[in-house]
Amino acid sequence: MPQMSCNVASIEKLNTFLYRIFLAPIGVANFKAGQYVSVIMGEGDKRHFSIANTPSSDLIELHIGATPENKYAMQVVEKMQSGETIEVEIANGDAFLRENSLRPIILMAGGTGFSYVKSLLEQIVESKMTNPVYLYWGVKEYSHFYFEEQAKNWADEHQNIHFHPVVELPEAHWQGKQGYVHQAVLDEFSDLSEFDIYVVGRFEMAKIAREDFIKNGALIEHIYGDAFAFI
Repeated sequence: MPQMSCNVASIEKLNTFLYRIFLAPIGVANFKAGQYVSVIMGEGDKRHFSIANTPSSDLIELHIGATPENKYAMQVVEKMQSGETIEVEIANGDAFLRENSLRPIILMAGGTGFSYVKSLLEQIVESKMTNPVYLYWGVKEYSHFYFEEQAKNWADEHQNIHFHPVVELPEAHWQGKQGYVHQAVLDEFSDLSEFDIYVVGRFEMAKIAREDFIKNGALIEHIYGDAFAFI
């Protein structure tokens, strides 16, 4: 897999646990929308994060959820905060956007998995794809929607894009969809056989979602998610 060096262009903390980081590749970074980078921390130690922007960008955008208890991610953030050059493998993963497909699209993200679908959505808009697109973004509590306005704007500005936020543990005022995000998809579509489905989130969530989607007609060859390489 191609390896390259990157400088850290900026680090912004979006909430109590989430960092938005831009890397500036030293050279040309070639990848497809929906692929991920592996940050090389040491011999045999590679840590994977979705790329949150399109290939046309000069930078690599990452959304990293990190707390002191989550050393896997926090150590990466600390390394990037140190100012040293970062070594990464780029263009990893097979769950990239199938731009030639004419099938309707379901994008399903849990938590910070939104970074993955952000790349896909930006590419859909940039490429002027007209496929119907249904974005389901699930979080545990409403405050974890860190890019909700952007998602709403995509839906407002493009007739083919539809945004469905889902809160697992909603506050009393929440009027939208609630519960598990994959169940919100099933509640909306009884037959998934015609869809390209892109899934990102915790491995156990991805596994259950794939199983339930297949029971409702989804074709396994049209369900994409890098988690499936590990489960």
